[in-house]
Amino acid sequence: SLARQTARGDRGIRNEQWLKKELKGTELAGKYLGIIGLGNIGKRLGRLARALNMNIIGYDVVPIDEEFSKEVGLMKADLNTLLQSADYVSIHVPLLDSTYHLIDAQKMSTMKKTAKIINTSRGGVVDEDALYDAIKNGNLGGAALDVFEKEPAIGTKLAELDNVLLTPHIGAQTKEAQSLAANVIAEKIVQILRGVI
Repeated sequence: SLARQTARGDRGIRNEQWLKKELKGTELAGKYLGIIGLGNIGKRLGRLARALNMNIIGYDVVPIDEEFSKEVGLMKADLNTLLQSADYVSIHVPLLDSTYHLIDAQKMSTMKKTAKIINTSRGGVVDEDALYDAIKNGNLGGAALDVFEKEPAIGTKLAELDNVLLTPHIGAQTKEAQSLAANVIAEKIVQILRGVI
């Protein structure tokens, strides 16, 4: 959606504007995707991105699975190198003291002016005020956020920006994911009652 500006196109039509000429998108093939955090979700994204012929750069504080790295042609990098090189940065880390504002104004200043940040992990990992300033001032190309420091994020100033896609923390809001979560919880309760855990 960020690459093709679909949210802006949708808003245009809703406001009776036909923005076909204004909305030049970009192809994902050949672009660099930086993935911060290569657990299950980060690895799944890496496989999807590889299928789209993206180049994948990865950073994690724990050792990265070598088999996965070979499978997707992952280029391992430190965080600064990843941020400087990536066209898209997708974040998949927990919110800890060490990850609070992991992506702050200083880190954003090292990124390409066309780079886009995607945060579906936890609010607070990205400094939202710094993100707003960077995008508004043309120092970043855009962002997609599903999580926010304060939720619900009603009234966030990021909503003022055309090149930002915002969703209300719905990453796991599918019928299938909710059913799976219920099953996992039920299994854990049974294990506790049996004294296994």
